[in-house]
Amino acid sequence: MAFCKKTGTKIKHALQQFDAFIAAHAEEALRVTKIIKSALESPVVDLLEAIIPGDADTILKNKVLAALETGIDTLSIVVTCKDETSLEGKVACFVRALATVSPDLQDAVLQKLQSIMLRELDGNTKKQNIYDLFSQASYSNSK
Repeated sequence: MAFCKKTGTKIKHALQQFDAFIAAHAEEALRVTKIIKSALESPVVDLLEAIIPGDADTILKNKVLAALETGIDTLSIVVTCKDETSLEGKVACFVRALATVSPDLQDAVLQKLQSIMLRELDGNTKKQNIYDLFSQASYSNSK
C-alpha cells in the first residue's frame, strides 16, 4: 500500500508542474503528430504546409519547425534521415521510415516526437520525463 501512496504522490507532484503554457503547446505538438500519422495513411503533397499553414504566426511557426527538426533528429529512427539537408526532406524521410514499422511502434515514436517537441517549445525547463508523462496523457486522451 505504501508503494501506491508514494507513486500517487509522485504523479500528483509531476502533474502540478504543468502550467498553461505547456498545456497549450501540448495541443500544438499533438496536432503535428496527428498530421504525420495521417500522412502514413494517405500521403500529403506538402507535409510542411499541412503542419504549418501559411497564415500561422511566424514566431510560433519557427518554434514548431525547430522543435520538429530536433525531434526527428533525436529520434533518428533511420540514420539516413539525418543526412537530409532540408526539414522538408527530413520529414518526408521520417514518414517513409515510420511507414515501415508496426502501428504500435508508430504510435510510440509519434508520442515521443510530441514529447520532444513539447520540451523544445517550452524551452527545456523541465526534465524529459515530465514532458513524456504529459504527452502520454494527451496522446492517449486524443485516441
